[in-house]
Amino acid sequence: MTTSRTRRHFLAQGSAAIGAFALYVGPRGAAAQGTTDIRFSGFVESEEQLATTLKVLKAYQAKNPDVRIMPEFSSFRSFTDKLATEAAGGNAPDMFSVNVDLLAEYAARGVLTPLTDWIPDPFDLSGYQDGSVFSCTYDDKIFAMPNDAIATAMFYNPAKFEEVGVAVPDKFYTWEQLHETAVALGKEHGRGFWGVEDGGGNNLPCDIFLRARGKSLFTPEHTIGFAPEDLAEWFQYWEDMRQAGGSPPADVQAQAGDNSASLGIVRGRAAMLVQTTDSFVGIGALMDDPLELMMMPNGFEGDQMRNHHYDYAGNSTGIWANASDKDLCVDIIRFMHFDPEGVELYYNGSGMIPASTAGLENFGTNGTDAEKKLVAYLRMLREDPAPSRRPGVGGLGGMFRRANEAVAFGDATALDAAQSVATEIEQKLSALSN
Repeated sequence: MTTSRTRRHFLAQGSAAIGAFALYVGPRGAAAQGTTDIRFSGFVESEEQLATTLKVLKAYQAKNPDVRIMPEFSSFRSFTDKLATEAAGGNAPDMFSVNVDLLAEYAARGVLTPLTDWIPDPFDLSGYQDGSVFSCTYDDKIFAMPNDAIATAMFYNPAKFEEVGVAVPDKFYTWEQLHETAVALGKEHGRGFWGVEDGGGNNLPCDIFLRARGKSLFTPEHTIGFAPEDLAEWFQYWEDMRQAGGSPPADVQAQAGDNSASLGIVRGRAAMLVQTTDSFVGIGALMDDPLELMMMPNGFEGDQMRNHHYDYAGNSTGIWANASDKDLCVDIIRFMHFDPEGVELYYNGSGMIPASTAGLENFGTNGTDAEKKLVAYLRMLREDPAPSRRPGVGGLGGMFRRANEAVAFGDATALDAAQSVATEIEQKLSALSN
């Protein structure tokens, strides 16, 4: 049984812990005669997801003793840094994870293999949600198999609202109401507590913020979907939140870093956190109080309120254009996604919700309490979803994090930060089109 203490240790150790765990899948060293080696690199969000991924790969090897899968899983940032170096050197893994932004970069550069030849057999995507498929599509071709369905959400601790008598916002609420609620929570709880953790460095909720303004991060044509002035409003929103005491100051927020165990909501110093649903199970497991999730704001005062949320594939698996055996890579993915034994091993207990409709409904009926909450949230978003996000550019998370920190520490204005991000995005888009 996995305890809260071991989860805290895992998340505190980050990529080092993941790498050590991955070594147990199979022996290193020279391949035996007649054995095919497959390097499988990727990122995971939790100890649970790592364990089920390694479990399904072990099962595939047991059924195919002439195959040796060499897993190399780590945190997202460690994975992306390593992949960038290997891809540039022509030594990418045979199979590797991509998200909605990495996919465009590696597809445009010819690093990923289009999966056209394997659709619909064995990759039958007819039962998959459009959002997940769109996030794996570039230039009208599918370049990866969606592993999950995720969405941006507001995680919140109901107990922190109840303790001070602040109401949880209604289903549809405004960005102004979020500000008021967060400031009220910070004021009522007192020094050292904040209503919501700083979300300005997260590009995913920014897309929803921009959509309420009639903009977006990226267009379906893979162009930038906003002006610097639009993005400046996002960075200014969070600066105003910090100044009003609704979010932590820059030095306090920086202490959390990438360590989930250091988050304010986990340590009982914040009531809300803007995050993607694939972290819900892992973060909830670190908390003493039950964790819930709701939509973020869907508009501004005076606007007609409508859902600007959508779900998509947060983690997908692609195949290197120069993989040693592409058909074998396809068969490994097939086992993980379509073989009943593989599907059960890969998803059950992982905290991931499958991208397929059938998989989602199964978890809605047979999943854990946390998984049922995730399914209920995704179902709600799908009642009237916004158009799904399309691939952007790699490194977007770092751009937003650096820009938000510059504003928070007083090193840049909101407009300066926004112009810097817009320029970097435009440069990356230009490089991909050349």
